[in-house]
Amino acid sequence: MIDVGATTHCEDLPWLPLAPKIGIRVLRLNPDTGGYTVMLRAEPGGVLPRHRHLGEAEIYIIKGSGTHLQTGDYRPGDFITERNGAVHDPLEFREETVLLMVAHGPSAFLAPDGSDMYFMDVPMLQGLMQRGAAHASAH
Repeated sequence: MIDVGATTHCEDLPWLPLAPKIGIRVLRLNPDTGGYTVMLRAEPGGVLPRHRHLGEAEIYIIKGSGTHLQTGDYRPGDFITERNGAVHDPLEFREETVLLMVAHGPSAFLAPDGSDMYFMDVPMLQGLMQRGAAHASAH
């Protein structure tokens, strides 16, 4: 049978903890390519740590506005591209922000010395989903 696609009811998916005051909804994982599609929701004061893209990323801003030090100001309806190899400084969210991100590869979160601390990639997101499901079934 040919896979003709699917509908994901995003509002039915849990917000999983990614970083303090930052949640993530995993919409799609592609283990074959290493790509993934996620939604991020940041509360005021949430900080996305310094990171390096190991594949391009495309971001659509659904809610919130602010300034990304490397790509500029953003507001709802904006589309942001992030290049393979780009390093982004920590991004502090000053208001609730929701975005959709299509990543064409992992991101490496960086230690203060610039070394890789951990990766946001398909295996990491699969583990996050499994821990979220285990937590939900325990309650």
